[in-house]
Amino acid sequence: MKEHRSGSDILKQVLKFALFFGFGIFIIWLFQRNLTPGEKAEIGSSLRNARWIMVFWIAVFGLLSNVFRTLRWNLLFEPLGYKPRFINTFCSVLVAYFANLAVPRLGEVLRCTFLFRYEKVPVQKSLGTVLSERVIDMLTFFLIFAASFLIEYKALRTYVRGLFNRQAEVSQGGLWLAIAIIAALVAAIWVLVVYCRKNASRFKPGGLMAKTANVINGFSEGFTSLGHLKKPWLFVVYSVGLWACYLLMMYFAFISLQDLCNSTLKLALVALAMGTIGVMLTPGGIGVYPVIISETLAVFGYAKTVGYTAGWIAWGTQTALIILAGLAALCILSLVNKNRNSESFPAQTPGK
Repeated sequence: MKEHRSGSDILKQVLKFALFFGFGIFIIWLFQRNLTPGEKAEIGSSLRNARWIMVFWIAVFGLLSNVFRTLRWNLLFEPLGYKPRFINTFCSVLVAYFANLAVPRLGEVLRCTFLFRYEKVPVQKSLGTVLSERVIDMLTFFLIFAASFLIEYKALRTYVRGLFNRQAEVSQGGLWLAIAIIAALVAAIWVLVVYCRKNASRFKPGGLMAKTANVINGFSEGFTSLGHLKKPWLFVVYSVGLWACYLLMMYFAFISLQDLCNSTLKLALVALAMGTIGVMLTPGGIGVYPVIISETLAVFGYAKTVGYTAGWIAWGTQTALIILAGLAALCILSLVNKNRNSESFPAQTPGK
């Protein structure tokens, strides 16, 4: 029975990936289909004349962003009483991004699994810290989106209004239903968490409720570690550094092209906000990311071929970096932990 469920889960993940991947390929095909031969020639010319030294800096800031993410993640373990080694946390983050290219959100579980394997941090606790990280990232994204919209309000007003008009077929009733369902789920989870935390001592040891309470309590402990940071100011510094790297990656992708060599950080900020939406839509933003960058730059009067080329340079460099760094991280994890056997750690299971 377990094997059947396992096979079913794998099939669902494969189908989910195929769906999102297929959507990305469809977007690429659709965009290419609407290009004239002259526009295709322009894209080819832009790529041939690009300053590829800038790609090096995109990769540098891409790696640096993962350093900031690792340092920030390690801060969340301090209130929990864990001090994982930087190399293990860093490589776990790199593997997570690599895995997310194949199956969205698989990487979040995988990096916590690696951290348990090599640092014995309980999986449910590290998953809680990952969730708190994602909440902060989402809030930061909304701030960046709002800032870019305010900075370029006149230029983006018509474009954003057009996006809403294209979604007009989505009924308000359906939207409110989705909000109600999400609110109900959040409330149910909250009630379960409170119940388990208050009654954990009453549950039969080794029983289902005791195990459930152990997982939930560990998860909530990891999530709430954000409110018990020993160095909150440093967490803010790392968060700013992380998003600053994302911004510079976009900026260097722009100035790698002759037509965008005079680009400003302000324009890169707007593109970063819009491009992040593309990453949310498909695995790694495949297909969608370059199109969104193209449409965003078109708002500011640039030819869509220029924006499309810049989007491909930014996305292609980042994706190549994720693949190479992820594969290297898998090897590094095995090498640096080669001499660390299970006797070096207290005997635990992921559920404890």
